[in-house]
Amino acid sequence: MNKIAPLYARVKQDLKNRVTSGALAEGDFLPSEPELCAEFGVSRITLRRAVKELCEEGYLLRQQGRGTVVSRRPIAQQLVTLTGFSEAFKAEGAVTHQVLDVKEVRDDKASVLRDAPLLRINRLICVDGRPLTLESLFIDSEALPRVVGPVSQGASFFETLRDTGGPQPLAAERTLAVGFATPAERRHLGVGPTDPVWRIDKTVLAAGDEPIAFSRLVTPTHLITYSLRT
Repeated sequence: MNKIAPLYARVKQDLKNRVTSGALAEGDFLPSEPELCAEFGVSRITLRRAVKELCEEGYLLRQQGRGTVVSRRPIAQQLVTLTGFSEAFKAEGAVTHQVLDVKEVRDDKASVLRDAPLLRINRLICVDGRPLTLESLFIDSEALPRVVGPVSQGASFFETLRDTGGPQPLAAERTLAVGFATPAERRHLGVGPTDPVWRIDKTVLAAGDEPIAFSRLVTPTHLITYSLRT
């Protein structure tokens, strides 16, 4: 480390080197503050400044009540891509859909499908067993009766549409915002109250701009980056 750099910057660079070299792997917890302070010979104030900046830069993530872990490398995705999660993230690992609950509900935004109760499937989408996104998927069970069973059991919506000969997605309309997770969302995603999340509302369209599904997605911003090609 550069002996001229401020003490906190030297600690920060050392920890960053451990992350980038793999000495601290994705998902590993940092040693405790007393251990790191003793190792580097610094105060807690100095250590916390170094860790804070690494969190802000996306190398580390504070998990409330658990400690600080090495962040997953952000997954890059084009915002205009029309694919399901299984296709979009298959290069990152095995994609699974953990169904949390299935319920018939009314929802103002999802009424783009029809002005009547819709089937809402709340699910946690994981890559290699690690939470990536919470999704509330709304479908018209009367219009897509053959899709309901497989998707309610954890199958990919897009793949099920293909397998059952359902209407094929041709376009999607999205609105995107950044906010903070609710307590229930934080429990599922493993983030803290000050960790920002992407909030995306997505309407999937078939031929003739016919809406076939509506999704409400919540994803921690440190897990995915979006790009837009015009």
